[in-house]
Amino acid sequence: MLRCCAYMEMIATCGFGLEKLVHDELKNLGIWVTKTEDGRVTFNGDESALISANLWLRCADRVQIKLGEFRAGTFDQLFDQVTALEWEKYIGRDDVFPVKATSVKSALHSEPAIQSIVKKAVVKRLQQKHATEMLPENSGVMYQIVVKSNKDQFVICIDSSGESLHKRGYRTKAYLAPIKETLAAAMVKLSDRTSQRKLIDPFCGSGTIAIEAAMIAQHIAPGLRREFAFQKWTWIDQEKLVEAYTEARKAALPPQELSIFGYDIDPAAIKIAQENAERAGFENIHFKCADFNDLDFGEFENSTFICNPPYGERLEEQASIQEMYRKFGKKFARTKNCSLFLITSVENFPQLFGRQANKNRKLFNGQIRCYLFSYIFLS
Repeated sequence: MLRCCAYMEMIATCGFGLEKLVHDELKNLGIWVTKTEDGRVTFNGDESALISANLWLRCADRVQIKLGEFRAGTFDQLFDQVTALEWEKYIGRDDVFPVKATSVKSALHSEPAIQSIVKKAVVKRLQQKHATEMLPENSGVMYQIVVKSNKDQFVICIDSSGESLHKRGYRTKAYLAPIKETLAAAMVKLSDRTSQRKLIDPFCGSGTIAIEAAMIAQHIAPGLRREFAFQKWTWIDQEKLVEAYTEARKAALPPQELSIFGYDIDPAAIKIAQENAERAGFENIHFKCADFNDLDFGEFENSTFICNPPYGERLEEQASIQEMYRKFGKKFARTKNCSLFLITSVENFPQLFGRQANKNRKLFNGQIRCYLFSYIFLS
């Protein structure tokens, strides 16, 4: 049986603007963080850290084991550097190891060529270390090799997550352009929402923000209902794996009344939101089919609004979206002691809303550059 080294260098990848949240999540797990950069947080730890990071990180995309980092301007240099890495500590003679590469502003710009060279280098190393000419890749255990090149600087990793961490397992259906679960969780964490304040989402769509808020409120590990690539790796200590899952289940708070409310104009969206919430284990989130124009905002008091309204990315939609934002601003002015955390790609939202934001944070919703506008304790 393979045994990796006691401590590994790992990377938690994330969307731009979420690095500090991921950094803090890792530290709260008792994991040693060594570096925070754009789109990634580097940390050290053993198998327990790898398991915990996958189970508990709400705002990260993936957890990867870092094998090496180096500069390479030719394919010969790339081949030699990859061959020098200790692949045999992780990958067995029968395991599957596909390669995925991205290259930005590097001399080696052909991603298929990079993938081919890296694959050959790993094969050569494993043949030598496992003393075999045959690497059948038929074990059913996969080690996805990830190669990233930026200005000739290469970072070589093995992905431990499998599917992206935003796929919690509860959202089998989505309505129109849903927000990623990781970004929804980040919005909740960046808000002023506490258990003493209601959470209101007047444009709830598939219910993702409401569900992520409920998971945070009840301290439910976001990865508890899904599977990860590392679970099939033979060198993972199964006792540590069972222990981590047992502790995660024990950490969850018992069902409680949740002051979380989601509204949407489309009954199909509300149906999907309710189904998603039930799959996540929540029957106590309040979803209702309603146009925000018909809501009496004067009744909202001591509440936190967190929402992802339509952006109007198509030119023909922009006029109606701008008018919607104006109406929303006028209605929100009727609330009492309420705050608003709203994400949109519309840069001039504050002008349309009718009030300047207390804070503006740049984030990405998928490939769309957005702005999280924060309005604190409006009255």
